[in-house]
Parts: sequence; C-alpha cells; structure tokens
Amino acid sequence: MSVFALRFPVQCLAAFGLALAMLSMTGCAPDSIHLDASGFDAYVKKLGVACQPLQIGDQDIGEMIRLGASSTPYDYFLDGTSRLYYNRITPTEYRASLVSFFGRGTTNDRSFDCILRNLPAGRPGAPN
Repeated sequence: MSVFALRFPVQCLAAFGLALAMLSMTGCAPDSIHLDASGFDAYVKKLGVACQPLQIGDQDIGEMIRLGASSTPYDYFLDGTSRLYYNRITPTEYRASLVSFFGRGTTNDRSFDCILRNLPAGRPGAPN
C-alpha cells in the first residue's frame, strides 16, 4: 500500500468512487455520444447539408449542426435523432418528441420529411 493511501484514505476512497461513477455513466450515455457512432455522425452531417434550411419550431438545427455547438436544444436534437437512427423510436415518436420540445413551425413538415428521407435503409440497431 502506498504512503499516499495511508495518509489520505478518505481522498483515495473519494477518487475511487468518482472514477467508478464515471465508468458506470458511460453505459448510460445517449447514443449520440458513443465513440463508435461514425455512421450516426455521418448521417447528422449529411442532414446539415441536404436538409437546408433545417428548422424545427424556431430553432435552426442546420446552423447548430454546422457549428457543432453543445447546447440543450442541440443535445436534445442529437439524442432524439440517435434514437431514431438506431431504431429505438419510430418516426412518429421522433416527430412528436421534437415538436413537443421545439414547438410547431411552418418548416417542420419539410424538415422532418428530409430527416426521414435521408435515413439509411440498413441502419444498425442500438450500439452495445
């Protein structure tokens, strides 16, 4: 046992607890932040180009994709879109979820149609 561990048992225990908590949280992360989500990442980038203007409610999702800025609206879009991409929710559930968060808008139908039209036919199930 190290001298540090003998002198600072509480700090060592706290550090171990924090490390354990961080490891356990990685299994609960939204699909959009999994490191092996290259297909999903490419899909989102494609939406940013193919679906311009990509606007849901009063949010310019296309601009969020271009900037890659982390924000609550963008994170919500990514999480919902990853659930759609990985077949965890249906297109109807996806649309309802995003409209309830972002609100109604005149461009919603066109944006959702483009998002759904660009879904890869053979997209995978949820990552492990």
